[in-house]
Amino acid sequence: MSKFNLSNILPLLIFLGITSTTYAFETLLFQPFTANHLEGRIGTFFQPENDKLRLDIGTSLDLLHIYSDSNITARLGGDFFILSRLRSEGHFKFPVETADYYFGLNASATTSCNVSARLRVAHISSHLIDGYTDNYEFIQPLFVYSREFVDLAIAYNTKYVRPYIGVTAIFSTIPKDVNTFVPQLGFDFNYPIISPISIAGGYDLKVVGGDNMANVVSNSLQLGVELSLSPTTALSLNYYYYNGYSIHGMFYNQKESYNGFGIQFVRK
Repeated sequence: MSKFNLSNILPLLIFLGITSTTYAFETLLFQPFTANHLEGRIGTFFQPENDKLRLDIGTSLDLLHIYSDSNITARLGGDFFILSRLRSEGHFKFPVETADYYFGLNASATTSCNVSARLRVAHISSHLIDGYTDNYEFIQPLFVYSREFVDLAIAYNTKYVRPYIGVTAIFSTIPKDVNTFVPQLGFDFNYPIISPISIAGGYDLKVVGGDNMANVVSNSLQLGVELSLSPTTALSLNYYYYNGYSIHGMFYNQKESYNGFGIQFVRK
C-alpha cells in the first residue's frame, strides 16, 4: 500500500478552491497580511539586484458562515496558492526555478471591539523546477521539503492601521532542522489620499531560527500606492524589501536580502 501524501490531493483541492468561488463571500472577514509572504494573493515582484522575479498566484476564500451575533461573526474558509521564483533572461523569458504549493483550511472571526483572529491548518511543499538547471542538471541536489502546521494570528483593527501578533506551530516537517515554533508580529496600514487612491503597506517580522541573533529574524516590508477598482478589489504598485532566510522551501537554509518592485491585485 502506498504511503499517503497530502501533496497527492493538491490538484483536487485547487480545483475545489477555484470552483467554490461562485459560493464564496465577496469580502474576507479577515484580510491577509500585506507583507507576510504566506498569504493567498495575485501579484509579482521583480528583484533587479539578482534578476529574479517572485510570482504569487492564489487566493483566500470565506466559504461558510458559522456564527453571528451583535458581538462576534465567524466563518470557515480555505487558502490555495503557489509562491514561485523565476529568473529573468531578457526578451520576456522567465524560467521558473522553484515553486511552493500551499493549501489549507482557516477559521476567522471579528468582534465588536475591533479585534479579529484567524486560525489556519495548512500544508506546504516546495519543488525545484526545470528553470533551475545547468546543462540539463539541477544546480543543487534535490530533496523533499514538506510541512504541516497551525498558525494563529490576532489583529486590532483601527481606521488606518492594523497591528497584529501571531505564532506558527509546525507539527510535521521534512527536513527536520527547522524551528517548530515561529513567533510573528507586524502591522498593515491604508491611508486615503484622494478617492480612489491611497497609500498602503505593511511590515512583518518572524523569528524563524538560526545559530545566533543575527540570523533568526526575517523582515518583510511592503509600501505602495493602491487604486480602488471596485468596492471589493484594488490594484497596487509596490516597493518590497526582504531580509532573512529564503521564503522558498528549497532554499530554506539560505540567507537572502533584496529589494523588489511590482504589482498586485488586492481583494478587500
